[in-house]
Amino acid sequence: MTAVEPTAIEPTAIEPTAIEPQSAATMDGVVGPLARLGGLQIRDRGATRGAVTVRVLAETLEAATRTLAGTAGLRLADTFAANDSPVITLRLVWAHDGGYLVTETETETEDGQYPALSDVVPAAFVEECEIYEQFGIGPADGQPLNRVMLPPHAAADFPRLGHRPPQPLDGAHARHIVEGQAFEFPFGPVRQVGVESVYYGLVTSGEEVVDLYLFTWHKHRGVERRLRGKTPREAAFFVERAEGLSAVAVGWAFAAAVEAALGIAPPPAAARTRAVALELERLYNHAAAMAALGQATGLSVGQAAAEIALERLLRVNAAAFGHRYLFGVVEPGGVTRAPDADVLRRELPGAYGELRRAADALLSTNSFLDRLEACGILTAEQARRLGLVGPVARATGLSMDARRTGPYHEVPATIVTADGGDVLARFNVMIGEAAESVRLISAFVDAGPGAGRTPLPVTAGSGLGWAESPRGEALAWVALDSGGRITRARLRPGSVRNWRGFDDACRSQNVFTDIPIIEASFWLTVAGMAR
Repeated sequence: MTAVEPTAIEPTAIEPTAIEPQSAATMDGVVGPLARLGGLQIRDRGATRGAVTVRVLAETLEAATRTLAGTAGLRLADTFAANDSPVITLRLVWAHDGGYLVTETETETEDGQYPALSDVVPAAFVEECEIYEQFGIGPADGQPLNRVMLPPHAAADFPRLGHRPPQPLDGAHARHIVEGQAFEFPFGPVRQVGVESVYYGLVTSGEEVVDLYLFTWHKHRGVERRLRGKTPREAAFFVERAEGLSAVAVGWAFAAAVEAALGIAPPPAAARTRAVALELERLYNHAAAMAALGQATGLSVGQAAAEIALERLLRVNAAAFGHRYLFGVVEPGGVTRAPDADVLRRELPGAYGELRRAADALLSTNSFLDRLEACGILTAEQARRLGLVGPVARATGLSMDARRTGPYHEVPATIVTADGGDVLARFNVMIGEAAESVRLISAFVDAGPGAGRTPLPVTAGSGLGWAESPRGEALAWVALDSGGRITRARLRPGSVRNWRGFDDACRSQNVFTDIPIIEASFWLTVAGMAR
């Protein structure tokens, strides 16, 4: 395949580096400080893909969280619960360079409380809200929690993963105070054709956005609950639809979690196929975001040019894998089919060239640049504090990227970053990543992708998996019983992390007409949040 050379743009390309899963010495450096807290048990050292599990007593959870939060290079990637009768198990997932660390603590359901983790790590707040909605347990400090997943009409018998909260959910939304001359302007949830339902509570004094809050529960489908009792291959259909625009990434994270639980790995050729599909998914999503930015800035010609590129990329997907949105490619243990290498070599350079021409035209349009510069600004400190991922985080200068394991050892990815933290920085990161995706696809095709899968043994186990979606790191955690069926599956698409940054970006001295521009640059899904 001939890769189209990208035009020089502002983002910084960090040279490819293959980062090995955590060595025992590195993990000891992370786990060691926890041992001084007492009551520590380490399990699964050297587990598949470098994850290690540490069990922490409930009474030391807060101290353990403070210790881990203060460890250089460590960040809280996810927090979730499982109904392991008669207790609820609270799990925290910490990312450390190329590996992951899972800390577990058992919280008795009788008192229904655990230490307020978001007081220590603000990135945990949204997950605390989810845990309260689904399992009925909350932070011990009694802080108000937002409704993020379950709809307000959820009655007592509404299906949940665990127990009903002791207080009605209608009263579990943090209050937003409107003072002085400000007033609340409601927008949504129905906005326009083809756009997901989400409610914006815009607090304004006329035009400037003083505050903003979201209701994101309109797409709730109970996906995680539906996975219980299914085999991993039966569950794959539902997993892909948790966030359809990240079907490959979320499906890969889930498949990797199953493989980690069972102690297996996909065939090398199948792993390359996953990488090809993942980069194609990144390409079409970045093209769609570009089209949305053209629409949000009122540039219909630029929007049309990006949509032409998007359509060509979707047709490449269909010709190479049999599905425009790449559904049905990844499965636990491997993949269902190999890509048509001839199609990719013949069609992808032209489709990418269309995307590059549209991007260059937009970047040479002053009115477009004027709307993007200094709009929706986030700082690197905000991104760290809120646990943001993907292009949103990389546009603030952070170089976090989950493409460091599996087939990316063989073909390392170049991480593209920018420093501005505004919409223009996010746009430039996406354009740089699109060029890198073309290069990676070419390399993986030359290395030899293929079909095939490793048989799944029927046994109990639990495991963590991850993949870098177009929106950032997607995580999955799976527990299997002795019959090989799912007892708990946690899916955490990148959108779950980044919606919390959208609020802050909208408050940074923006006006009403900036909101759709900021939303397009984040390119998140409500479905990935509500699941």
